[in-house]
Amino acid sequence: MTWLKLPRKWQPVVGNLVLCGIGLGILIMMGWCLTQMNRPLSQLPTQQQLDVLGSKNYFTFAQLVEAALRTMTRLFIGMLWSLAFSLVFGVMAARYKTARYFILPLVNLLESVPLLGFLTFTTAWFMGWFPNNVLGVEAVAIFGVFTAQAWNIMLVLYQSLRVTPKELLTVADQFGCNSWQRFWRLEFIYAVPGILWNMVISQSAAWFALVACEQATVAFPRTETLILPGIGSYIQIALDRSNFGAVAAALGALLVCVLFTNVCLFQPLIKGTVHYKYSTGTDNQLPPQSRVYDLVSHAKLPKWLHQWGHQVSTWWLLSLPQIWENLRLPQFMQWLHKWLKLWLTLWYFSLGCAMVGLIGFLATYLKWLNWQTLIWWTLLTTGRVLAAVVLSALIFIPLAVWVASNPRRLNRIQPWGQVIGSIPADVYVPVVALLIVATGTTHQWWVIPLIMTGTQWYFFFNVIAGYLAIPADIQEVTQVFHLKGWRWWTRFLFPSLFPYLITAIINAAGAAWNADIAAELITWGTKQFSVAGLGAYIAGNTDNKPAEATGVLIICGLVGICVIFIWQPLYRFAERRFHY
Repeated sequence: MTWLKLPRKWQPVVGNLVLCGIGLGILIMMGWCLTQMNRPLSQLPTQQQLDVLGSKNYFTFAQLVEAALRTMTRLFIGMLWSLAFSLVFGVMAARYKTARYFILPLVNLLESVPLLGFLTFTTAWFMGWFPNNVLGVEAVAIFGVFTAQAWNIMLVLYQSLRVTPKELLTVADQFGCNSWQRFWRLEFIYAVPGILWNMVISQSAAWFALVACEQATVAFPRTETLILPGIGSYIQIALDRSNFGAVAAALGALLVCVLFTNVCLFQPLIKGTVHYKYSTGTDNQLPPQSRVYDLVSHAKLPKWLHQWGHQVSTWWLLSLPQIWENLRLPQFMQWLHKWLKLWLTLWYFSLGCAMVGLIGFLATYLKWLNWQTLIWWTLLTTGRVLAAVVLSALIFIPLAVWVASNPRRLNRIQPWGQVIGSIPADVYVPVVALLIVATGTTHQWWVIPLIMTGTQWYFFFNVIAGYLAIPADIQEVTQVFHLKGWRWWTRFLFPSLFPYLITAIINAAGAAWNADIAAELITWGTKQFSVAGLGAYIAGNTDNKPAEATGVLIICGLVGICVIFIWQPLYRFAERRFHY
């Protein structure tokens, strides 16, 4: 590589140093942060202590570094739990028809439920799991990361397992692989590029959820207000005190964390797994670039660990399958399938009873509520969400096609897009608050742009992925028939991208509801800027759980209607009409 300019003899040394630095840094960070998690709840700082300590003594560099490290640790733990969940339930949904009837509808619904929908109903549950322990509060924040990406990763794994080429499965059978070995040696490898790409797309939602959870866990229904150390709570405290310097420092620390995860984790993994991509024709795409991967590829340390890794993989692929076979899961699923209609009836009946009971419980607390006003706020918020999704599609679909149509342009812009796209939407809230205070403009003008910061990148990345998945011979046919202009878009591109556009719309809609709740009510010191809408109603009633739950349930109801009557029919239509 021309940019390295290192003598050949120094390349292995530098590679070993980079690999050890990243690996040991992550291990030390997670080890220290894990020790901070398992402590009595009384050791968390309180709002009263902060008032005594003073802002100058709290907004220090050491405090910011601790907040960044603990936020990064929660992100990594949430990603690991998301992968574990996806491996279990994605495989079950792909392998067993009975499990599929329960898993897919539930995951499709949960995928679009806003973050506050989970926090409202799970915070007390996690706190009950770890009474009087910081782990309960930490679990709430980690669960936010989990909800931001677990559903997407599971669906990608499920879809990859369902479309694994039959010729590859035949080869695995000819080599005598059992179901366990076939999954780890073929199907999982086939799904890895899609899983990694989806994790990159989900980074913005993961960071958004983590920052929002750290902000939401500042206050609990106790005699004291507890503060969970993290970048989210750091930003919230700075906003409450109108401390511009602290807000800027926290945003800078968050950007450093985003850069670290992209440059040192995702970009090397994407380049390292580029050979896992299945292709039957000539690939005209340039390979992804990663300077960290280029350095680490010269390291000798992985080769020294090869023998140990070989022993572990031998045990994993040859010895562990016997435990899997002893579980007799296929026989259990066959028994369940015999009573499928009964299980489905009980499942939907239980969901209906739970919903009716919850609505009845909330109705006893909300008799005073003006439902006409709430319906009007719901319509306003729905209109903003719809406008943000449509504007994001109109702007970022052509932009993504322009980027993906040129391999060199794609290689230059895509890494920057990954970094900028990972910046969560709630990072822009303090910036907008400052602009409103400085310029005196109305908050109404900023709501839709704020929502778009959480939706636009789903269109950008999904359209790029869809464009790159178009076979080269299909693109050559369009040149033979001289398809250009509007005919090229309507006859070729939109049908080719249709499944990816449906995925982008579903993901963007879920992110838009989250971003709307953060956008409709923002604070700067003692000032509050809000617009009429369901998001402002939910954000303004965090201390009134029944009222907050009512707003969240309305959103969940809208999402459920969309899943049943819009998204699932469109998915089936896309699978039936638009595929290669």
